[in-house]
Amino acid sequence: MLIHSKRIIIPEGCVDAVIKIENGKIVDFLDADSVNKVDVELEDNIVIPGIIDTHNHGTMGYSLSGSNKDIEKDVRGYLKGLASQGVTACLPTASVEYFSTIADVMNTEIDGAIPLGIHSEGPYLNRVGEKGIDEGYPDIEQEYLKKMVDLAKGNLKLVAIAPEIPGAKKAIEYFTSQDIRCAFAHSNMMYEEALESFKWGITVTTHTANVMTGIHHRKMGGLGACLLDDDVYNELICDGLHVSNNMIELMFRVKNNYLDKFMMVSDSTTASGAPIGKYSMFGYDVTIDEEGFCLTDTGRLMGSTIPVIGGIKNLYNNLGLELWDIVKMSSRNPAKVYGAKSKGTLEVGKDADFVVIDDNFKVLKTYREGRCIYDFKKDKDLFNPNFLK
Repeated sequence: MLIHSKRIIIPEGCVDAVIKIENGKIVDFLDADSVNKVDVELEDNIVIPGIIDTHNHGTMGYSLSGSNKDIEKDVRGYLKGLASQGVTACLPTASVEYFSTIADVMNTEIDGAIPLGIHSEGPYLNRVGEKGIDEGYPDIEQEYLKKMVDLAKGNLKLVAIAPEIPGAKKAIEYFTSQDIRCAFAHSNMMYEEALESFKWGITVTTHTANVMTGIHHRKMGGLGACLLDDDVYNELICDGLHVSNNMIELMFRVKNNYLDKFMMVSDSTTASGAPIGKYSMFGYDVTIDEEGFCLTDTGRLMGSTIPVIGGIKNLYNNLGLELWDIVKMSSRNPAKVYGAKSKGTLEVGKDADFVVIDDNFKVLKTYREGRCIYDFKKDKDLFNPNFLK
């Protein structure tokens, strides 16, 4: 298959070329003038590497938690919804009730984004964030940790945990012994404590800056540790709402080799893609406003409604970053961290995972392994109607 665009984002920059695809792989980039006929002509539309979102709880009205009767339908609807947002691979951030089904779906044909594994944010979390209500945390029990691993059937890739919870150190050591990464999350730890906890095996920081102690000029918080430790990778919600743009700029300036260490995530929930209005979610009444905030009645942020492509747009339009640098954080870095060696960049030998967007960052088409898994002209009514009920 031959696909042409005048603006293809490869590691070296932006090129006018024809992508030659065979058996789901990129086998060559041909000079556009040397090819008489192509299978797909994209003209001036931009082609970027497929987005890899490693932290999202749902989208397009589909959730990865709760007591829904048809879990497989939810998972498949969610994966198709992600494809409509330019995501080609993901770590579904799910409750344990969904682990087994996600693992089973991973072994089938998927019409949407493909899971690289499973992400568990909690259940061992402490800090609740601004305007949140502290409801405590469950005791850490070894049997439950083993249950999480068993239910995921070898596919648990990331567990987010507050290191100050009693028993967290042993839990981190257990997960890492199973080749499962651990993330610093929802923590009240200050600078020195956080740095010490990283030595236990933590390699990722969950939605960095959100729900962690901030930076004070006399007493550095957990955020300071996340930025000054050169070894940890940092998730970041780049919508400009969860973290202000001037703070994002500060974080990028502080972190050593930031283009190699940040991973853009959405932290999206079932409400991503929902119309402005009031909804009932996770036992809370929430409001989605015109900016994209999803807030409880107390004003607490409840996840995100803006996908990673919205963060890419924000970094490009408002922070002035080049697309070939932004996609390092949205695609290349998560592929590297979570072992997806064939994904993350548009290069010869890699999977043909890419997204076609216009100048307003609207997702027009999404390809995974050379197959179109979303076309905005054909794929309509992807939002789960049951959510609106």
